[in-house]
Amino acid sequence: MRIAHPETFSEDVARCLKLAVTQGKLREKEYGEGLSARFRRNRLEGGPLQPFAVRTLEGIVLVNSRLTNLQDVEFRYEDGSEKLVLSAVQKLLAGEDQFVVAEPDLERRLHAMAGKAYPKVSGDTPRMKAMQQYLGWQVFTISWFWQLLYNDPANRLLVRQLRVKIRRLRSCLVFFKEGLPDAPVSRWQTFFREEAESLSNMRELDVAAQTCSRRLDAAGDTAESQGSLLHLFLQLRQDEQDKFFAKTNLNFHTEKLAEFLLWLDMLPELYRKGNDRETARHYVARRLADWSRKMVALSKKYPDFSDMDDLHKIRIKVKRFRYVTQTVTLADLPLDVLRQLKQLQDVLGLLHDDYVNAIWAQGISRQHPEDAALQEQIQSFLSWQSARSESSLAVVSEMWEHFLEMLEENVTN
Repeated sequence: MRIAHPETFSEDVARCLKLAVTQGKLREKEYGEGLSARFRRNRLEGGPLQPFAVRTLEGIVLVNSRLTNLQDVEFRYEDGSEKLVLSAVQKLLAGEDQFVVAEPDLERRLHAMAGKAYPKVSGDTPRMKAMQQYLGWQVFTISWFWQLLYNDPANRLLVRQLRVKIRRLRSCLVFFKEGLPDAPVSRWQTFFREEAESLSNMRELDVAAQTCSRRLDAAGDTAESQGSLLHLFLQLRQDEQDKFFAKTNLNFHTEKLAEFLLWLDMLPELYRKGNDRETARHYVARRLADWSRKMVALSKKYPDFSDMDDLHKIRIKVKRFRYVTQTVTLADLPLDVLRQLKQLQDVLGLLHDDYVNAIWAQGISRQHPEDAALQEQIQSFLSWQSARSESSLAVVSEMWEHFLEMLEENVTN
C-alpha cells in the first residue's frame, strides 16, 4: 500500500526474494459496470526449485470512477509449503514497502471495494471450507482497515470499526473451533484479543470525550472553563494515540494476518481426507443451538443485574452471539430475535461505557486534587452518568428475560 519505489516494484520484490522478473502481457478485464483492471502479471523465477510460485501484478483498477494503483505480490503454493511461503512473506515485510493482505481474486476484490457483499456460503459446503470462507473474508477487511487507520490515526470511527471487526473475527473463530487443535486456536484467540485490546484505550477515551461533550451540550455549558474535563479526555486520547503508533507498524499486522490465513489453509486437509463430512448447514444449526442453551443458562450463573462485573460478562456473551449471527449467514435467525439482540447489546454497551467513563474520570480526579473547578465538573459528569445508568438498569433485566424467551422459542428447541 506504500511502495517506496513504484517504478521498480517488481524488480525490488525479485531482488528481495533472490529471483528474476519475466514480464507478462498487458491485460484488460471488465468485472461489471464501473469495475475494471488493466495490469501485467509478471513471473518471478530463477531461484532454487520451490513448492510455490511468485507473481507480481502491476497496473491500475477502476472502481466506480476511482482509479487505484495495483501492486500485488501473489503466492501460489502446494499443500505443506505454507511455512516456506510465510518465510518469503516475512522477507518482503522486513523492507521499507508496506503491504496489506488482499483478496487474490480480482473480481471479488473489486466488488468488495465497490461495497458489495461476498457470495453467501452454501449450506452444503463442508464445514471446514465454510470456516475458511467466513474467516478469510474478514481477514482481508481487517487488513484493509489497519491500512486506513495508519493513514488516519486520529479517526475515531476507524478505531471503533476496526476493533469491532477484530472482535467479530475472534467470535467466529470460537464458533468454528470445534474439532480444531486446541493449542493454535488458543494462540490465535489470544492474538486477536490482544489486537482488539491494543485499541481499547483510544476507543474508551473517544467514548468518554463524546459523552462529556454531550453532557455539556445538554447542560448548555459552552464556556471554556466548563470544558476542562473534556480537554483532559482529549489530551489523554492523543497520548494513547501517540504511544500506539510509535511502537507499531502496518507490516506487523499484515504479517500476522498472512500467517493466520496460511494456518487456515492447512486445516481443510481434515475434510479432504474424509474425516469431516458434516455440512456447514448442519454444523451451524448444531452450534447455534448449543450457544443458545448456554446463553439461557447465564441467568443462573449471573443473576445479579446490579453487579457491573456480572453485566460485563453477560455483555461479552451477547456481543459474541450477535457478531456470529450477523456474520454467519447460515444462522438465519428471525428478524425479531436479531432486533431484540441489538437492543439488548446497546443497553448493556451503554452501561459498560458509563462504568469505564467513570474510571477514567476518577483517574483524572486523583491526578488533579487541587483543581476545585475540575473536581466540580467531574462530580457533575459522574452524577449525570449515574442517572442515565439507573434508567438503563431499570429495563435491562426485563429485556434480557424477553430475549431469552425468544431465543428458546426459535433456536434451542
